[in-house]
Amino acid sequence: MDIKNLSGLELLTALKNGQISPSPMSSTIPMTLIEVEKGYIVYEVSPEQRHMNIQGGIHGGFCATALDMATGGAAHTVLEAGYGYGTIDLNVKMTRPLQVGKTYRAEANLINAGKNILITEGKIVDENQKVYAYGSATLMVIPKNR
Repeated sequence: MDIKNLSGLELLTALKNGQISPSPMSSTIPMTLIEVEKGYIVYEVSPEQRHMNIQGGIHGGFCATALDMATGGAAHTVLEAGYGYGTIDLNVKMTRPLQVGKTYRAEANLINAGKNILITEGKIVDENQKVYAYGSATLMVIPKNR
């Protein structure tokens, strides 16, 4: 599959369907894409023992990375082939600690799509929709070399 000619939504749909391999980051932060549509994305995320900090909790970087991936993915769904994005700003708030061995959902949606700037928001929730972290991202549209 020639991914250079795919729109963001087509690329992420191919990833969800197992037609292309996930990014190397998904081996660092276990994330599985389970839903994708224009302006919306959901990953399952599962913290492991190796994500714990010295205090015995899940490191805040786990939430930040999962939300960066989800908010970026929501932005990517509206990009045409030949365009990528870069995160300009990521704002994350953690509301309660994640637990090792539990699976959460990192959900994100598009708030605004301009010509050059995209704005998204996301949250990490459990099976009862209890929020563990939330945030927003501002992303810049970047033309790729053709």
